[in-house]
Amino acid sequence: MTLLVVSSILTGTVLVGDIIIRHNQVVEGAEISEKAYFAAESAMEKALYEILQNYVNVLTYTLDEDLDDGANCLINAGDIAVDDDCPNPDEVECSNGNITLDNPWVVSLSANQSFQLDLDIDGATYPTSLTIYKAGDEPSDLLVYECTPAGTPRTCSTNLIQTFKVGFPYSFSLSDSKFYQIRINNLGDSSESYTLTPGGENTLPIGLEITTTGVYSGYERKLVNNFPKWQKFGTD
Repeated sequence: MTLLVVSSILTGTVLVGDIIIRHNQVVEGAEISEKAYFAAESAMEKALYEILQNYVNVLTYTLDEDLDDGANCLINAGDIAVDDDCPNPDEVECSNGNITLDNPWVVSLSANQSFQLDLDIDGATYPTSLTIYKAGDEPSDLLVYECTPAGTPRTCSTNLIQTFKVGFPYSFSLSDSKFYQIRINNLGDSSESYTLTPGGENTLPIGLEITTTGVYSGYERKLVNNFPKWQKFGTD
């Protein structure tokens, strides 16, 4: 009886000890994984600051930085991709795939709504030109801002050019050495559609997909986020 009681106590102790050890391992693993995750988030924030504020070249930007807690932020070459796909194929704005001369982007704006597209991704290959058409008769205007960036962080130099148009279609050339911002305003009382048609063989970049990695004590976490360079303003 004594041996049975002692054996039962030892068995129970071993089982409880094993459960406690496994629990501690799970908790420790979760903490380490969270540190790796926050390192990946830090890498994302650093990349966005450099890309959106300093306009670094997205094709060559890399990051390998240790944080104070020993976690590592990583962005390797190729972790930043230019997005040139149709954003809303289900809404018949364009077909699935890249925005090209044969697959233009039709932007629908309700009354008093505006659309803005920033053509300022350093390292992206832009089409030779962009033509904007209007489908109906709603009063509309178009603003095109063009500048040659300079300095670090890059800012538009004094030769900023602003073009204001009320007539459509309107076509303008795109240069790799300049940044552009276009804004379309539907000033009418009804919805209106505007077609953005790239010229030449290149696609129209409208955003970025960024992949970041956080590493801590053997754990690795990845984040993938999309950042559009376009936006609609006003009522929908």
